[in-house]
Amino acid sequence: MQRRSAGNNQYMEYLRVRQATTLQASVLDRGMITTTRLTRNSPNHGFVDQHVTEDAFLLSVQLRDYHGDLWVDGRKVDFPCARKGNFTLYDYNRLWQADMKSEFDCVNFHLPRAALTSLEEDIGSRRIETLNVRPGADVDDATVRGLVAALLPALDEPMAASRLFLDHMALALAAHMAVTYGEAKEPATVHAGGLAPWQLERATAMIDANLGGNLSLAAIATACGLTPLYFAKAFRVSAGMTPNRWMLQRRIERSKGLMRTTTMSLAEIAEACGFAGQSHFTRSFSRSVGTTPGEWRRLILS
Repeated sequence: MQRRSAGNNQYMEYLRVRQATTLQASVLDRGMITTTRLTRNSPNHGFVDQHVTEDAFLLSVQLRDYHGDLWVDGRKVDFPCARKGNFTLYDYNRLWQADMKSEFDCVNFHLPRAALTSLEEDIGSRRIETLNVRPGADVDDATVRGLVAALLPALDEPMAASRLFLDHMALALAAHMAVTYGEAKEPATVHAGGLAPWQLERATAMIDANLGGNLSLAAIATACGLTPLYFAKAFRVSAGMTPNRWMLQRRIERSKGLMRTTTMSLAEIAEACGFAGQSHFTRSFSRSVGTTPGEWRRLILS
């Protein structure tokens, strides 16, 4: 018997793909957005199970061309092809059914309306009743495509993804969908000066104290007396980078200090600086510095 619960939609269980990678991120700590990559390398997956009716959307972004048949509220809709890089939107308040005919590789977002309405303070008080995308439409959206590209490394290695990064991606997606397809107002313009000095100091101190990556964007924004969407933009104005990029740079700087002044192993330094492991530390350090931690340490201490 099919398990009828919100998790059936949130984790895409009704699509019957056994091996999938899932990430979660929050918007204002009230609307949880779930991101799942699902892949099948052979055709004729067949009909999916029935989803649970709920106040949420499925945003499906294709990583390769996909073909199948689609019915919405019992009527077959025109759905010739979902092309690589484009998205299709499904409203979980409506009954839809899919016969998945081709192989597929997609990134699916479970996007509850709560994640959209939580942005009301930034985008206006009018409730977003729906997202205006025709059922079966194959939508070419460069912003959504860019967000998916940024998330792919995290889907490949979920343990290496910080909460700040995931929250930032979820916030960007929710705001873009609300403004572009929900007819919400554009978010409030950030002051040219960005954060006040005390806000920047408080935000960076919180990040420094939580390099393990379990700090939410909403928590920092609240401490600064701002909404998450405004804070994320203002921080970038002040610091010249996103909060997640700031966190990564602080991890790198702390690791350099430990390599200079201690005999800790690289694995111990990786753990002390909030990396998911030594391999994650090596990749991140090499991308940032241009050489591996071991090579950098030998050069500094020689």
